[in-house]
Amino acid sequence: MSSNNSLFGNITEQFRKPNWFSAKFAAFAVFLILLYIHNINAVESDLREEASLKKEIKDLNYERIRSSAKLMEMSKQSEILKKIRQEGLNLEELTEPPRILD
Repeated sequence: MSSNNSLFGNITEQFRKPNWFSAKFAAFAVFLILLYIHNINAVESDLREEASLKKEIKDLNYERIRSSAKLMEMSKQSEILKKIRQEGLNLEELTEPPRILD
């Protein structure tokens, strides 16, 4: 009976003693899990920021196209003549082409 008692005594002693290797491994596993969670959150944040920036680029591109079209419309010769007449300036349109001075 003493051999049985010593066998169970060894097993219970192993559970009572702290196993430093297991504790270090568990701490390392927890650290890896926290690192994984942090990386997932960082990637999701970057993806949200990327989507926001893509939307902003798209909106700015539409604004650029609209402004360019408006500028082209305003720079037409007929539009310039309308503005000159509305402002009451005494400017006239050239009837002959410009010539080179010698």
